[in-house]
Amino acid sequence: MPRIFATVRELIYWEYAKIISEKAVGDRLNYKFTTFTYQKLIHGKSTPSSILSENQQLFLMGDICAYCGATGALHWEHIVPLSAGGPDNIDNMVRACAHCNLTKGARDPYQWYLGNKIEQIPRVVLGKFLKVVFDKYASQYLLDSTDYMQIHAVERITLSYIFHNQAASDVGQKNHLIQRTTGSAQ
Repeated sequence: MPRIFATVRELIYWEYAKIISEKAVGDRLNYKFTTFTYQKLIHGKSTPSSILSENQQLFLMGDICAYCGATGALHWEHIVPLSAGGPDNIDNMVRACAHCNLTKGARDPYQWYLGNKIEQIPRVVLGKFLKVVFDKYASQYLLDSTDYMQIHAVERITLSYIFHNQAASDVGQKNHLIQRTTGSAQ
């Protein structure tokens, strides 16, 4: 049963809760544990960064493809492609084999994996992706905008659209100014 989220923060926290569930109980689909963790995240009793450490995990993995586990010649691959507006920093990069790098192309992990009907995005890739999109939405003041979520019908597969959607910046800036002047959240 798909969940309905009022804000981007809720959606991203749900995805983080699934990663945390996988690490804690070995199953991303453990609904009870995922819901418990999600509630802790939403109520500020836990934070994704206190549990997830993708950059450390990336280096512990060594020379293996973050997507398929292949060894050999690896590329640095941008999780949210530069061509889609993704940042050029370590938070947005993993090591990938040539096959994964080339077949993923200019898609984000959800677009690539769900487009190929593969449900489980590797933990390190998903954690880094969620951090990058969380930071982008936060910088645009859109994490808690119910208006933005409703207008754009944001889902897992469209989370990265924020990188190539300049109009989002305008909505976020407007909502931020309204919140600052009225003290209310939109």
